[in-house]
Amino acid sequence: MASPPDAALRAAALAVAAVLTVTGCSATEAKTGPGRGGPSRGGVSAAPFAPFAERLVDQRLAMYPRLVRLRDGRIVLSIATGSGSGVTDMARFYESTDGGRTFRMLSEILDPAAERGRGACCGSLLELPHRIGAQPAGTLLWAGTVGMKNHAPGRRPELRVWRSTDGGRHWAYLSSCAIAPEGTPWDEGLWEPELAIDGRGRVVCYYSDETRGPAQVIVEAASPDGGTTWGPGTVIVAPGRDDRPGMPVVRRLQDGSYFMTYEVCGPTAACKVHYRRSSDGWTWGSPTALGTAARSTGGRYLYHAPTVTWLPGGGPRGTILLVGGVVRDARGVLMRPASGATLFANTADGSGDWREIPAPVRVPFPAYPEHSDIVCGNYSSSLLPVDDGKGLLEAATKRGKDGTCQVYVAASAWAPPPAELKTA
Repeated sequence: MASPPDAALRAAALAVAAVLTVTGCSATEAKTGPGRGGPSRGGVSAAPFAPFAERLVDQRLAMYPRLVRLRDGRIVLSIATGSGSGVTDMARFYESTDGGRTFRMLSEILDPAAERGRGACCGSLLELPHRIGAQPAGTLLWAGTVGMKNHAPGRRPELRVWRSTDGGRHWAYLSSCAIAPEGTPWDEGLWEPELAIDGRGRVVCYYSDETRGPAQVIVEAASPDGGTTWGPGTVIVAPGRDDRPGMPVVRRLQDGSYFMTYEVCGPTAACKVHYRRSSDGWTWGSPTALGTAARSTGGRYLYHAPTVTWLPGGGPRGTILLVGGVVRDARGVLMRPASGATLFANTADGSGDWREIPAPVRVPFPAYPEHSDIVCGNYSSSLLPVDDGKGLLEAATKRGKDGTCQVYVAASAWAPPPAELKTA
């Protein structure tokens, strides 16, 4: 993590993990009420895809949006938000039954390990496509950080994995894919867990780790049983003493290989977006290599908090789409209005240059963005193909009129002319 937006005893947190949607819910199950989640009404719309302009999902605080389309056709959106304690300390989930046009609140996770000011953030979602271990097909997993950079009592960084067997309506704590050592300094943490299934059928948790010193590195840990237990962490990106790779996001490509994007902060790359490939989702080449910087045909680069998706079309291998916080030229000068409004597209599995195309959601930036602008605007936006790749849905954050960081969604048609997206 470049700069994270700023237990009861740990044993109690493990035992009493709470999921809250209404007052009085049980420790591991969220009860539902009018307007507060529950089973979808009317099923999933079968209407053909049509683009739509950006729409505000909720006026409340939202960061780190994540989108996933479930087997039943619903789209689930997760965000990091706050309970009023002054830090982000909970996750909120929404569902859409009309392709992302509208979302209604589904459930919340308020983890006791994040209480008393310890904080939580930066989660990810994964639906299991088939049974893995004891977890049946359709199990929805969510992983998030607890233990932000602060001096809260009982703070201990941890990446906690939660499970839902009913499509995100109710959640129960399952396991932790990483736990920092006892006594970890207040300014070190574990961040941005990303869940994916590797070529061996294991659930893998990729994450940023500040606890191994001297700088942040990217680590992976594997679970052979659907997230119930985890093996040891393996460092996969660690380019140098002063470089800080982080915020990994992984997608499987059409040919079965894997694509990871991440930022590299520090003096070498200044949070420029990089990527690398893997044949199996586990072996990623030399950890000391920076990876490849995503460069557009115009010689510009993405910076900060990237995410990635793959869509059919544009070429025989489909198209990889990258989104990052801002766009800068080769000198590092901020490009306006491209920043917050641009995706990078590549039809050669990441080889060669990338084409700049418009993003569904537009996030404005000032000429000289401050830290508060960077960690809200277009920060770790989420991209999701819809209607068998006919459209692209984006969830992105930007500040409302009252200064609150809020999540917006929009969808654009996806039919790139092959010649237009041909890479150099």
